[in-house]
Amino acid sequence: MKQQVNLYQPILYPVRERFSLKQLLISWSVLVLLLAAAWFWLNLQQQHSAGQLSTQQQQLTLLQQELTLYQEALAQRKPATELVLQYRAAEHSVLQKQQLLNYVTQQQQLASQFYSPILQHLAQIDRQELWLTGFSLQQQYSSFNGIALRPDSVPLWLEDLRKLGYFRGQRFSQVKLLQVPGQKAVNFELVAQQGAEP
Repeated sequence: MKQQVNLYQPILYPVRERFSLKQLLISWSVLVLLLAAAWFWLNLQQQHSAGQLSTQQQQLTLLQQELTLYQEALAQRKPATELVLQYRAAEHSVLQKQQLLNYVTQQQQLASQFYSPILQHLAQIDRQELWLTGFSLQQQYSSFNGIALRPDSVPLWLEDLRKLGYFRGQRFSQVKLLQVPGQKAVNFELVAQQGAEP
């Protein structure tokens, strides 16, 4: 009858890493791709707004030329009722186009002013033990979803996030942390709304 004796102590057993280098590289790659996709989407929106702005400017120029022609025609002779109506319609149309042009210009400025710097700041406050799986940025509302290898890294990242100028005046109304089964990592969800700073 054979007998075996295990001389290894538990301290000598090999330690298995919970997160391999490959998993961390994949996670970082996903985060970088998310930020790049968001930046690309914002650039597309800005280009689209610039195209709309150019079209509206061309239409406005044509309408102003038409308005000038009507004014010259009215100055040369006594205005007919039909001509006066056409003039008023053109004037009204020019006013509407100017308002629309101002609105598109404001939207374009807001997009570049608010969102491009935010994505740069998010990249600057990035932490190795925490990565985002999704986020939504609006002027009155923001939300973030992600995974943290250590639960205590979420409040630290939140503190870094509060230092960004974009989030001044917003307070985090919801913070959810869910333990990943069998691991130390946690899923988190943060929701910030406009209001007094916490």
